[in-house]
Amino acid sequence: MSRPRRSKNNFIVPLAVTAAAAVASLGLYLWLGRPNRSAAPGTNVRSPPADEDDGLPPKPLTFTPSGRKAAVVINGNRSSPLLQTLKNRLSVPGWNVFVLVLGGAGVDGDVRREIGGGVEEFVLRFEKANALAPMLKQLGPEVVFAEEGLVAGEGGIIGNLLDGGWVSGIVISREAGGEWETGVRRYGKRCKVVDEEELRAEWGARIR
Repeated sequence: MSRPRRSKNNFIVPLAVTAAAAVASLGLYLWLGRPNRSAAPGTNVRSPPADEDDGLPPKPLTFTPSGRKAAVVINGNRSSPLLQTLKNRLSVPGWNVFVLVLGGAGVDGDVRREIGGGVEEFVLRFEKANALAPMLKQLGPEVVFAEEGLVAGEGGIIGNLLDGGWVSGIVISREAGGEWETGVRRYGKRCKVVDEEELRAEWGARIR
């Protein structure tokens, strides 16, 4: 499968999504260079940050020129355990972390305030589930942390992203689980399904 074409100065083409999901600001901060999909995702889980960090205000998302890219995918129509667990850990030196949020108008602003603000264009909203795969392909993050309901099960996009080499690894926050977990075992460490209490350690192992 061919990969998205980039211009000579390495500007990423603005995300091409459905009309309902398109927003004017998507391309402003996507000049982050060609994604490094050759590097295998981290596998040695290190100790998670101290629990006291959860009581501190989140640090604003920052832009790192030529930084590595990660994406967090959540459903903004309800409280997200994934976001609640990671929101104080999204600002990482050397990384550009994007939050892709499913929901209607204004939900991106709500999420932006919850995670402490920062680069406005790093929180991207989409209104339809079928817009997610094109967004991730165009963004090209090394690793994706996602809620189960948005990437797995019937109509899931895990195979689409991993088989095509669009991302190096996917970490799925288990919600209900199911037979789909058996199907993703063939990806080994490239696709890991974790419970809520394992998210911090997995984030620390991969985003470092």
